[in-house]
Amino acid sequence: MKQTSAVAFSLAAVCALCLAAPAKLGLSFDKRADSLPTLKLPYATYQAANYDPDGDIYTFKNIRFAAPPVGDLRWAKPAPPETETEIQDGSYGPICIQAPVKGLPLTGPGASSPVGQAANQLLGGIPVPSFTNASEDIYVPAAAVENPSSKLPVVSWFYGGAYYFGGKDQFGDILPFYDGTGVLQESGGNIIFVASNYRLGAYGWLAGTTMESDGLPNTGLYDQRAALQWIQSYISLVGGDPTQVSAWGESAGAGSILHQLVSFGGTQDPLFSKAVMQSPAFQLLFDRKGGLEQAFQNFTTLAGCAGQGVACLRAASAETLQSANTKLIEQAPEGTEVVGPAADGSLIRQLAVLEYASGNFYKGIDSLIFSHVSDEAFIFVPLDFTTDAQFSAFVSEIFPPYAQSAGVNAVIEARYPPVMSAASNYTTEFDRTKAAIGDSTFHCNIRYLTDAYDGINYNLQYSVTPGFHATDLLPTFYDLNIDLTTLGNDTSYPLIPGFGSFAQTYQSYLVSHARSGDPNIYAKVLNVPPAITWPKAGSSSANELTDVLNAGDSGFSLISDNETTQLACGFWREVAAAVTNLGGK
Repeated sequence: MKQTSAVAFSLAAVCALCLAAPAKLGLSFDKRADSLPTLKLPYATYQAANYDPDGDIYTFKNIRFAAPPVGDLRWAKPAPPETETEIQDGSYGPICIQAPVKGLPLTGPGASSPVGQAANQLLGGIPVPSFTNASEDIYVPAAAVENPSSKLPVVSWFYGGAYYFGGKDQFGDILPFYDGTGVLQESGGNIIFVASNYRLGAYGWLAGTTMESDGLPNTGLYDQRAALQWIQSYISLVGGDPTQVSAWGESAGAGSILHQLVSFGGTQDPLFSKAVMQSPAFQLLFDRKGGLEQAFQNFTTLAGCAGQGVACLRAASAETLQSANTKLIEQAPEGTEVVGPAADGSLIRQLAVLEYASGNFYKGIDSLIFSHVSDEAFIFVPLDFTTDAQFSAFVSEIFPPYAQSAGVNAVIEARYPPVMSAASNYTTEFDRTKAAIGDSTFHCNIRYLTDAYDGINYNLQYSVTPGFHATDLLPTFYDLNIDLTTLGNDTSYPLIPGFGSFAQTYQSYLVSHARSGDPNIYAKVLNVPPAITWPKAGSSSANELTDVLNAGDSGFSLISDNETTQLACGFWREVAAAVTNLGGK
């Protein structure tokens, strides 16, 4: 049964009233009458939109988790959902306002592969993801509708998109990304899958000292927590167990989960006990008085609110803010981002790497999977980077003048030496920049997590050709019934021969982890290629992590991970400490 639960405007808040659910709340279902079930909540009743007999799945669309974040609710904590007296059919549910997708075509050896071609289409805007009629979903096995006391494990999904675009259904019928049907089928109907939106761009991630005093930084993280709180309050009504929640996310979604674990210095229960973090990504946003505050002031100017603060922004029209948001994102220097999880002295007290290094992270987690792809940074390097001066300018855009004057930038350039220097192993400026972005934005986040949660984590590298960022979403959301004619004449998953079977094995590891905390228990050992025993990652005291599962073209094997080394990541940990200290925060 597919149950879809979504929030218009990407919010998910639960009011105090909702926490004590009256006895009459829950599912109403007459199987004999072949009717679509309804779900009664304190603020509305939702009827399933349809039934999919292939997966034995009901779909409930657009269950609101919060009131629309407009007016005074902008840059504020999610508010309780509005009461609806009529039965809701889920037909209305736009995703968050966001900036258009920007990007350059992929080049290099992977560009001609089917997934490379698909990625080029996406980055070039053809086809563009659907930014209308999207929804957050809750997928529940049909058996749980008939027996709401099932107590099934729950997966809560948070999508990626560089923190400025994305949505639960952004790809529509193009790809099965973020659709829980395949995951649910792989589980044999033994999990519930939840996907939710969160505020994006300036709406979700404006920070700086003015926002700290007059608004709320990191509202995207508050939205995600509200969705998790909704699960705690209501998932038992559809057969879910709120004590067995696993948070899954990719890229910005995984980076968000990473930050949930250091909320308020790690003192706040994240409302999940397991997690899968695929390519956790974010830029170091630490300069509260400087760069973060300047981004806020730039946005107010673009919105016609220069010098008038948060109150003016809350009173501005939706059209004005949307235009300002798009321009703010477009003004980010090439290869950088202006929004994302940022230090705010409260929810995110300081850079996450420093919280993990200081032991200020949530300890009550049972089991974790950390993964990255084999060529994370390829699609993020500006193709016109050909000179050392461009690399230097790129570093200067990320770190403020006081860091440059203190020698931080020079140390970074020495760590990634110029192409023609004797110390350099790079043949092109592209490779040099890719190494710096890969370590600082992707690989080392895996290392910091592994060091913190040593002993309860499983590590994974996805290296199926071409190994680009986000290509691991294909096996994660594999659905053997999906129609991929939009990708061309070949309607299979054509990355490697037998990719469908490979994807099922890969997916079975993740689903097994959600069900049991161990990726091995329900993994497909009799499949082709077969699942192999996946041990917990080797000791984090070594330079390279060992016992890392490699998911590659020829199947599954164990490797030492040379992308998440202690040497490289220790360097970036020191950089984070240095710039934080220099900035007085």
